[in-house]
Amino acid sequence: MYNTIYPAYIKPYQGLNQKKIEKKTDDEKGSQSSKRADNDLQEQRRQSGNNSYFPNGEKVAIDYTRRQIGIEQVLKDFKNTVNAIGAPDEIKKEVDSYLQLIENQSQKLNPNSQIIQSNLKNASQILDEYITNTLKKPSRVVENWVEALFLQQINYKTEPKQENITEEINPAPKEEEQQAVSAQEKFAAEEPNIQNSDNEIYIPLDTQLKRMFIQAKKYASINENEKALSSFQNVMDYAEKIGDEQACAMVHYEQARIYDDINKLNDALYNYDKAAKQSKNNNIKAKSHIYMGKIYDDYVRLEPAISHYCAAVSFSGEADNLPVQTQALSNLAQIHAEKYDKENALMFMDLSDTIADETHNSKIKAIISAKNANNCKRIRENERALKYYGKSAKNFNDIDDKENLAKNYLNAAKLMMGYGNKAKAKSLLGKAYVAVQGTGNSDLKREIIQKISLI
Repeated sequence: MYNTIYPAYIKPYQGLNQKKIEKKTDDEKGSQSSKRADNDLQEQRRQSGNNSYFPNGEKVAIDYTRRQIGIEQVLKDFKNTVNAIGAPDEIKKEVDSYLQLIENQSQKLNPNSQIIQSNLKNASQILDEYITNTLKKPSRVVENWVEALFLQQINYKTEPKQENITEEINPAPKEEEQQAVSAQEKFAAEEPNIQNSDNEIYIPLDTQLKRMFIQAKKYASINENEKALSSFQNVMDYAEKIGDEQACAMVHYEQARIYDDINKLNDALYNYDKAAKQSKNNNIKAKSHIYMGKIYDDYVRLEPAISHYCAAVSFSGEADNLPVQTQALSNLAQIHAEKYDKENALMFMDLSDTIADETHNSKIKAIISAKNANNCKRIRENERALKYYGKSAKNFNDIDDKENLAKNYLNAAKLMMGYGNKAKAKSLLGKAYVAVQGTGNSDLKREIIQKISLI
């Protein structure tokens, strides 16, 4: 159960082997600093009474993820919250009256978001008053929860229920969603390239099977998808005939990649799952799980996404595949940051940063640091965000990626402007302006100049 006031516990992939994570992070920089940070964070939360804990110290789990949050889920979570705190019938009835108004409004052709937000605030204040009177301590925990929710993208219109994610969802993002994604969010979504790894190369021993497999790969490389799928099926039939199980697993993986690219997600998930179960190669297992995790993650299916990401961490650790392990950890950090679970978000950020450093790959380090900076902003850890922006800038500069370097400076400047430090913001914007020259990104240059004019 998630999205309620019950304590949140990550249930990792069954059989998750943390050997590689412990090996790579159980040192002074990793494990000890992470534990100290987590302990300090928990103490600060209890003292400040923010929206992560009840006044009695019990943890609150706000479990909202990327893209849009459906109003139906919000209503469901609010009702679970009422039950979780043991509110009496009179409180339930009063809260239900506001939730019913929200539900009625959400069913209209063009719901009024202000009316919905106002009723959510009213309902949250009623619950906070009940908590305050019960615990004899001031509480704004539910109201803070609602305010944190308003920072996310909410679909205020009730949508039809979808029974099967892979058959019912529309793979193409809505136009308004695309417009809502900022340039930095697009940049932050970029990830290390894990598709073309030497560890992924497979060459069948059987001569005929090798020839068939190479031909199918050629079709896939030029996006002749129908021919590729048909050819891979022929490979599968022959591999089963001669008993080559690894070839069968690789065919499932290759088919999954094609189905994933053309947004036939049901087929992609089926073949990734087959590849993960049949392959003896831990790299293929890790990649299959991380791609399954991304499918569920992109369409806001949190529990299976976390499960597959954890499996990817485990198998990539066994294979010493640091780029894949880093990416899986970074994705876990982003999920927990977006649901405002600071403790787990910071833990996974610390791990992803540590493993990224061990790759000695400046591009991976730059991208992971930028994602961590954005995640820190989401959970209002602004000082940490500035440190990650600095680290990201250094690595983007090392690989001469001027456009992303400029975006990095711009976002750091926005953070300093929020602090009221105009001098530092102006200095960062100056660096952003220098970096953007010659990139051809006129929109980015225009935004930087606009920000400079405001200081």
